[in-house]
Amino acid sequence: MSVRHAAVAIVLSPGAAGEDLLLIRRATVDGDPWSGHLALPGGGHEPGDATLEETARRETLEETGIDLSQSARIATLTTVTPSFMTAPAITIAPFVFRYGGDRRVTISCEIVESWWIPVEQLQREDAWVTTPVTIRDGSAIHVRGLLWQGHVLWGLTERIIHEFLATVKQGQFP
Repeated sequence: MSVRHAAVAIVLSPGAAGEDLLLIRRATVDGDPWSGHLALPGGGHEPGDATLEETARRETLEETGIDLSQSARIATLTTVTPSFMTAPAITIAPFVFRYGGDRRVTISCEIVESWWIPVEQLQREDAWVTTPVTIRDGSAIHVRGLLWQGHVLWGLTERIIHEFLATVKQGQFP
């Protein structure tokens, strides 16, 4: 089985109390294991993408209308893979961008909602809880997650944001 490659963007933008992070909720699509999930903008590498960073920039533009072409990449985080047995064979490369443009998000066929969340809010210990989620086979599992607007941010996105927040805490961003 061949492994697919994908990339996501942590998009940071100046907010009222420091930097905000762009979060989306994916549209519900049959056969998509991340259908309806809270996520970071991103998606699959295509032959026309020179690099996975370019994939993250392209997918962010396609999904949200946010154009990262003039935005600095300030970090590359650890590539992640799904941890559940029935997940597709895929690697996901996370990139962090500092964005200073128009923050209005254009809802596309791939997303149904978006928010700019203060990084400061994500850094609060009480923001993260252990909560049940229903997985594809209908069973419930308990996960570490962020409750947001009636949804749970968990799984791959939680792992990526957890690493991002640890990196912020260590003062590794310019």
